[in-house]
Amino acid sequence: MDDAALMNLGEKGALWVLSPHPDDAVLSCGGTLYRMARAGIPVKVITIFAGDPRHPIPPFAQALHTLWGGEETAMAIRRAEDQEALALLGVQGIHWDLPDVIYRRDAQGQPLCRSREELFRPIHPDEMLWMKRIREALDALPWEGGDLLLAPLALGGHVDHRMVRAAVEGLSWKGIRLGFYEDFPYAETEPFASLPGWQPCRMALSEEDLQMKAAAIRAYRSQWPIFFLNEEEILERIRAYALQVGEGTPAERFWFPLG
Repeated sequence: MDDAALMNLGEKGALWVLSPHPDDAVLSCGGTLYRMARAGIPVKVITIFAGDPRHPIPPFAQALHTLWGGEETAMAIRRAEDQEALALLGVQGIHWDLPDVIYRRDAQGQPLCRSREELFRPIHPDEMLWMKRIREALDALPWEGGDLLLAPLALGGHVDHRMVRAAVEGLSWKGIRLGFYEDFPYAETEPFASLPGWQPCRMALSEEDLQMKAAAIRAYRSQWPIFFLNEEEILERIRAYALQVGEGTPAERFWFPLG
């Protein structure tokens, strides 16, 4: 499948992209979002774990709030950054109120994430409640035949990315095509080796697409310094990865299960 085929898929309906957090969709496939929106295709990014925390805020979450800035308004700031970034790309942003893993607690009321290491763990049994919420919300969306849905591959193993992927796998909506994007920046060090029967699709990116993707990433002022040394490195690294997956031509790569 090539980029023309991907554009054709989108032209039959809308493009829906599931982003675990504010920034994941733009980091991973911002160039494609911009290109498809510019072509007149309705593009809608749903950020799943965008809800405000409930008190008391777990200690690890409080430490991250201090790092991001904003303290108790940290998630409101992240949502505003997301809307700014998506507006730059001409994309509609939708925020769901489910809690990020740093805010979730188990059935005994204990935090499910106490350290950075615990961000990258398997899904906890007590998180099946939130999986159910995601699936119910997906079922309630106004799907149209010909729509294209993109979800994260969960490269890097972040539990929130795992949950979003698991929520869509095995589900089917008539006439909806399901594909997966490579989670950046995790994909830089954990490339996807494909699965039997999966088909790759590359969306070629122009210099304008790359520049707009970098501009949108810079809108996440509370987050991009965690991943990049400086603003110049943003464009350098997304271009380098785009050249890698495009085999010499800048691109973003997606994977589609057959059947």
